[in-house]
Amino acid sequence: MRARTVVLAALGLALALPASAQQLDFKRSSRSGDDLLSYKWRDHERREHSLAFTITKEEIRKAESSFMEFSLDGMWRLVEAGIRDEVAKFGQSAEVKFTRTADGISWNIGARDRASVDTLMARAQARHERTQSEYLKRHQRRVYAGRLIAVDYAAATTALRDPLRAVPRALGDVRGIVGNDRARAALALSFFQSIPYALLEDKVRKGGDFLPGPALLAQNRGDCDSKAVALAAVLRAFTPSRKLAMIVMPGHAVLGIDLDAQQGDQVVRGANRNWVALEAAGPGLLSPGRVGTDTAKLLAAGRGVEVWPLN
Repeated sequence: MRARTVVLAALGLALALPASAQQLDFKRSSRSGDDLLSYKWRDHERREHSLAFTITKEEIRKAESSFMEFSLDGMWRLVEAGIRDEVAKFGQSAEVKFTRTADGISWNIGARDRASVDTLMARAQARHERTQSEYLKRHQRRVYAGRLIAVDYAAATTALRDPLRAVPRALGDVRGIVGNDRARAALALSFFQSIPYALLEDKVRKGGDFLPGPALLAQNRGDCDSKAVALAAVLRAFTPSRKLAMIVMPGHAVLGIDLDAQQGDQVVRGANRNWVALEAAGPGLLSPGRVGTDTAKLLAAGRGVEVWPLN
C-alpha cells in the first residue's frame, strides 16, 4: 500500500513590481500578557500612516509553533506510528514494513493468511487517513484533488479573525480615510504590502511555508499567501459585507474581493463572481485592482489559476 501526497508548490514567486511600499518604522514592545506592535508606512499615494495594536503573547506563541512544527516528515512519522499500533493490536504475528519516498510512504503487511492481510490493510488505511486528517486540521492544511496538500485558506482566515481583532479596530481609527469599502481595503492592503516580504519555504521540513497572522505581525515578515490570509482575516471585520477569495496560481497567490470593478482593475472570474485582485505580497505600491507584471502574466495565461472562496 502506498500513501502519496504531493505538496502544493511553495508560494514564493519573485515578482516584478513597481516602487516599493515603504515601512518607515516598526517597534515590538513586550508587556505582561501581550506585545504592543507599532508601525509607520507610506501607501501607494505616498501618504504616511501609523498604526498600533496589541496581540497576546499566547496567540503569537501558538502561531509561531504552528509555523515551526508543521512538516510532511512529521506527519508521515505519526502515520507510521499509527499503523504500527494497528499491527501490534492485531497480533497473530502480523508485521509491517515501510518504505519512505520523496512524496509519501508505502507499506507492506505480512500475516498468516489472505483474510488477515486484507483486514489489517483496511485498518491501516483507515488509521492513515484519520491520522493525516487530524494532523492537517491541527495545522490548518487540507488535501486538495486527492493528492495536493496546501493551506486550508478558509479555515485559516476564520481562525485568525479573533487573534487579529485589534487590527481592524486600529485601522478604523486612521484619519483621512474615506468611509467606503474600496478605501478601507486600500488602507489595509497598503499596511500588509509594507511588511517586509520574506520567502518562507523550508526544504528540510517540507511544508513549513505559511506564517499565521499573529506571528507574521510580531516578526514583521511574510510571504504572499501568509499576507493574503492575514489581510483576509482583517477585511472580514473591516469590510464585513464583502466576499473574499484566495486566487492561487503557479508559485503565487493574491486575495480577491467582490468590489465593483473600476477601469483598469485586474478582475478574476471564479466561483460565480468577479473578484478584484489585491496584491498583498509587496513590496510593490499597488492599489486595489492593480497587480505586478508577473502576476498579470500568470492570470492572463490562466494555467493553474484557481479561485477558493473564503466566506
